Amino acid sequence: MKSDINRESDFKTHPILEKILTSSGWYKTLVDTMPEGIVASDMNLNIIYVNPKICKMLGYKEDELLGMNSIDIVMESDRARVSRESEKRFTEKKTSQYEISFRSKLGSKIPVLISGTPILGPDGESIGTYAIITDISDRKIVERELRNKNMELQTLYNNLLELYEQLASIIADTTTIYTEIYLFTSKDCVYCAPAEEVLQEVLASYSGKITYRKVDIDEEPELAEKYDIMSLPTIAIGDEQLTSVPDMYKLHSALFSALVPEEKFRRTRQELDNIIENSPIAILTINSKGILTGLNPLVEIMAEKKRNDLVGADIIKGKKDKQKAAFPVSLIKLFKKGLSGEKVDVNRLKIKNVDVKFPQPFTIISLKVVPMANKEGEITEILALCEDVTKLALQEEELTTSYVKLEELNEKLQEVNRERSNFMEVTSTGLLDPLRSSKELLDQILLGQLGELGDEVFGTIEYLRNNLANVSRSILEIMDHSTLETQGYTLKHKQYQLRAIVSDSLTAVGSVIIDKGFIVSHDIPDKLSAWCDKEQVVRIIKNLVLNAIKFTEKDSNIRIIAKNLNKDFIEISVIDNGLGIYKKDLKRIFEQYVKVDPKSPGSGLGLAVVKSLVEAHGGTVLAESDGKNKGSTFKFTLPKNKKAHDRIMKTK
Repeated sequence: MKSDINRESDFKTHPILEKILTSSGWYKTLVDTMPEGIVASDMNLNIIYVNPKICKMLGYKEDELLGMNSIDIVMESDRARVSRESEKRFTEKKTSQYEISFRSKLGSKIPVLISGTPILGPDGESIGTYAIITDISDRKIVERELRNKNMELQTLYNNLLELYEQLASIIADTTTIYTEIYLFTSKDCVYCAPAEEVLQEVLASYSGKITYRKVDIDEEPELAEKYDIMSLPTIAIGDEQLTSVPDMYKLHSALFSALVPEEKFRRTRQELDNIIENSPIAILTINSKGILTGLNPLVEIMAEKKRNDLVGADIIKGKKDKQKAAFPVSLIKLFKKGLSGEKVDVNRLKIKNVDVKFPQPFTIISLKVVPMANKEGEITEILALCEDVTKLALQEEELTTSYVKLEELNEKLQEVNRERSNFMEVTSTGLLDPLRSSKELLDQILLGQLGELGDEVFGTIEYLRNNLANVSRSILEIMDHSTLETQGYTLKHKQYQLRAIVSDSLTAVGSVIIDKGFIVSHDIPDKLSAWCDKEQVVRIIKNLVLNAIKFTEKDSNIRIIAKNLNKDFIEISVIDNGLGIYKKDLKRIFEQYVKVDPKSPGSGLGLAVVKSLVEAHGGTVLAESDGKNKGSTFKFTLPKNKKAHDRIMKTK
């Protein structure tokens, strides 16, 4: 059937864009226009490249920075750390991220986030480093102001608690208190004891004039049903209920609302007014008719009106003329809720237009409205507490924006890592094919298929063949580690006999063992098993055996033993009598690219892969040695069974 698709409309790259993409310089164009600063330096930390953003950030021209030692643009207090991090990148060949401060050309301090990555040569050696530089000055300012604001909020919270304690003392001295308080609990409730401690501490403010009754819902189910108790612990104060371990502020508020109806409240008006007048938050009272009956000075700032214009005014219905209302409609609606008996607690409420550059006080508030009732349960007045959180809310918004930018930067770094991994995979695969072909040719020559060889030529070709094998093994290790690093592990657990796993591992390296003239023995109990991924454990043992062969003289012995370690783990050991390991190197040999002997073959990744795979199973790995030429022992653990594995992973 003839296709209806018009081939003329198929996707085509614009000629100019195609030219840019096929040009070798398009990456440079991309880097030059990045919003982050870029600095590249050689192994001596001399700057070899900068992009326009970093020049603008530091106030230098490009030719001034090129050739300068990158340490010179770092504040003196951070220079030692930069040197350590750079050396670590060169050695471990992996990306690192940390915060330091730069010094601009004029000497000012610029806090920055450094994301440094080593630049590798064609043979995988470190030849330099590049870093993505993000100016975090705004974020540091916001974090500092947020810390200060949190301290102010904590002080305010403490002041409010002190205010309530003073009110409690006044009430206890001037009022006869009649109220019932129940603490509903059960024998199995783990939070009941902490809730009771908070309740006792709050009631102590009333000079022992208020008591409570502890009710076990299993012994008094009728009372629990009457109060409709749904969860424990619950503190019932009249119609008010507080569940779980109550906040002291909320408990004080509930008690105050229950204990101070209007006629009693009048007796303590003078004392209350003195406290309210000096409160760090705006406090006002509105009676049941909507009349504002009391306020402190901060309410005048919030409403932008004088006290005389506010006290006695009907702020619920408002005036009929076109004069500006004291409070916005959104706030009046919440006052009405309080007058209807509903408690109001709003964290962020915008009551004016926000000017981010020049924020006015009480533009954004935190509001609490507490209804107060008489003996008959009628709401006679509400107490409103309004805290100015304008600056805090704006700072929180700025901090959120800053974190979004950090997330975007992290995504870019992850993309760089993925590209690096893809590059390594493509490069490594391209190298393996010619290496395999060369090795096959050398094998044919050694077998005499291309003619007889003299002893000297035979030895030379054998030497070349071994070198090719070592290079191939190093490339496979790099590919293996790169895949594990970017894709992680998907383990297929089952219960496997260890003897079978060790047998498969030795089969995989059998040709190397025979070629080197080694004797490998094992002592594995018949019924000893582990909950593991068989394929991955074969890789672990194979890598440890190859490592032992690498550092053991010819015709030596390697032993593999296994035993029950404890109720959760079995332990497998690979023991050789080879060159041994210095004690100072025992902890670092499992790190990436670490080679105790720089001249030894391999990539320095074999033991790093072992460590990653063992830890993915929930186990641990360690190396033991008494020193040079005294042999080495590598031990690792695996879970005994599924139950042990689940318990181990839950703990981790």
